[in-house]
Amino acid sequence: MNVKLYVVVASHPCFAVKRALELKEIEYKRVELPVTMHVPLQRLRFSQGTVPGLTIDGEKVIGSRTIMHRLDELRPEPPLYPSDPDVRVKVEEADRWGEEVLQSLARRMTWWTLRANPRASISYGEDSNLPLPDFAAAGLTPLIARIEWRINDVSDETVSRDVRELPGHLDRVDGWIADGTVATDPPNAPALQIGASIALLNTIADVRPALAGRRSLELARQQFGDFPGEVPEGTLPAEWLGAPTPA
Repeated sequence: MNVKLYVVVASHPCFAVKRALELKEIEYKRVELPVTMHVPLQRLRFSQGTVPGLTIDGEKVIGSRTIMHRLDELRPEPPLYPSDPDVRVKVEEADRWGEEVLQSLARRMTWWTLRANPRASISYGEDSNLPLPDFAAAGLTPLIARIEWRINDVSDETVSRDVRELPGHLDRVDGWIADGTVATDPPNAPALQIGASIALLNTIADVRPALAGRRSLELARQQFGDFPGEVPEGTLPAEWLGAPTPA
């Protein structure tokens, strides 16, 4: 197979698909696109302005959940989705939640912190192959962050809510890990979707106390190791980091 994976730097859904390809032992070529510029480029190629995108012998597949389903069709072992229909319903629910809820939350929180601390963006470039000097990356981040705020519904209101609701979301994930809905050995699709988002959240120092000791953090480390990026402590407002409310 001739497989190409279209990504942007430090994208958690891209990392989830990358890990799925590795588990399936499918060789691929990584094509990195510039952040924000990926939107028009992906629309031209896939008719949707998002990542990850995958081409398989010319076939175009876009979006992490859609790609993982296609990978299971192409190479069933190890399975990302179970064959038992009753178990599959629960796994699909967790997978969808991981993409639609937690993935978006992690993206919003990251872009909020990068607008507040543009120099932190340099650390996320460890995963990049694009020839962008550190001073240029930091200098461009305020402009890019403003665009990403509009694209991803980032605001003080949405992110302060995300911070309050995060412990409840983590309780849900830990429960899914405990009952096997989110499988860890081998990992299933929601393990990769959710694990990548937790790995990204763990790059924000202010969020780490909420993650400490969690099964979900163990999952993220197991599947993704040290995710690129580091936002220093004190970037999120202290008043947002108070008592949590249920998700």
